[in-house]
Amino acid sequence: MHVISSFEHSIYLELAITALEELGVQKERIYAVPLRQRTRKPAMFDSIHHSDGISLFDGGVALATALTVVGSSYGFILKGGPILWGIIGAITGFFIGYLIDFIWKKKRRRKSVRGTRTEVVVLVSCAREEVRQIEAILWEHFAFGVAVCE
Repeated sequence: MHVISSFEHSIYLELAITALEELGVQKERIYAVPLRQRTRKPAMFDSIHHSDGISLFDGGVALATALTVVGSSYGFILKGGPILWGIIGAITGFFIGYLIDFIWKKKRRRKSVRGTRTEVVVLVSCAREEVRQIEAILWEHFAFGVAVCE
């Protein structure tokens, strides 16, 4: 049987491995593999085939809509008319919204890259009778997930 689990690279992982060894699981039957962190920075723009959930387009469009309404409304008073001032409001709003999103998300991305740790996948080979105890130890030490394979 194999018990597979995922941990954050932390002291709890070390404590879980130590607890497994104290239970009687030999070191040769415990296999821990740290996952590598992403070395390439994520793209700033999404494509039609891939999206990471971060869009710089949304804020620009929302602010463009708002400033289009304001520009068109004041366009009835100002020289040039509502159409011209609506277009000026749309362009201005889009660029301001884009810059706000760009600065906000760049700052958030920098914080998230600095604060992330990699995960470690732990594979334990054991007999069928030991599965429940091993699974309990892994859960007690804050495993992200545990799976049992035959």
